[in-house]
Amino acid sequence: MLEFLKVTKTDFKKLDAFYEAQKKNILSGEHRICDYAPGTVKMWCTAYDMEYAIYGENLFLSAVFEQGTSRSYLYPLGGNETNALELLRDHIGKIGYGTLSVIPQDRTGLVEKIFGREGSLCADRDWADYIYLKKEFENPSGRKHHRQKNLINRFIRENPDYTCEEISEGNAKEVLQYYRSYALKNPQTSGVDDAEFAAACEVLRFWNLYNMQGILLRTVGGICGFTIGEVYGDTVYVHVEKAEKEKDGAFQVLSRDFLRSICAPAVYVNREEDMGLEGLRRSKLAYGPLRLDYKFTMDIVSAKNADLPRECVFL
Repeated sequence: MLEFLKVTKTDFKKLDAFYEAQKKNILSGEHRICDYAPGTVKMWCTAYDMEYAIYGENLFLSAVFEQGTSRSYLYPLGGNETNALELLRDHIGKIGYGTLSVIPQDRTGLVEKIFGREGSLCADRDWADYIYLKKEFENPSGRKHHRQKNLINRFIRENPDYTCEEISEGNAKEVLQYYRSYALKNPQTSGVDDAEFAAACEVLRFWNLYNMQGILLRTVGGICGFTIGEVYGDTVYVHVEKAEKEKDGAFQVLSRDFLRSICAPAVYVNREEDMGLEGLRRSKLAYGPLRLDYKFTMDIVSAKNADLPRECVFL
């Protein structure tokens, strides 16, 4: 069986080294799922009780996404995916239960081949990642981005002295203080808000450990928003974005200026899921995503002998 260990801050360097060594094999297919970005694993390791195992050239991750549910095993990362899936199949089989989660759509055929019809594949629209072209955020133009451009112009007009600063070890504590006050003023909108707050606070407390990038938005009255994300491969992953709702255009300026601050070459932007929240879905669709990356799940226990086709999902 695979031997899994809890992911802690002492493991971050080891995980970073794996991601660097296997860069050509990770997030290299058609998908750009945020769950597999290195910063995501580190940021959510406590909230989701994440464990990992490195075997050969593969990284195996597991998590408990909801209390009272069985442990989920994520699609293995690295080279030789067939061998890795066989190892994972044998591991789950010996335990007797478990869920294979966050399966990229372009890997569902391989999963069906190795796991057979022991489980059924399904995907939840609420947890699909929104993928965009980076250049469309850096320079919003045309009818599709007419509203975003107008909001940016309004913010600049009403806040002519605004500045954007890169988040660093020197100002991360100031951003943390702002986030705490922001959280007090903004009630929860989803079940993951508390977990996101705790996870993002840890990133800001130990900024240099996470290898993240970010900017803060400052006006005459002080900080009015911030963004935290990372670059891996050809994609920018936006993990946290908070701004004052009463300042029209603040979110749009943050989105634009954060991507303009990225020096590394990147083509895509992953702005993660909408979690089924109507307002958030409307906002994400308004930006005109290139596509949605769906995450498939196979329950090894409850659908053990089912012969069901995988669910068809659409934008």
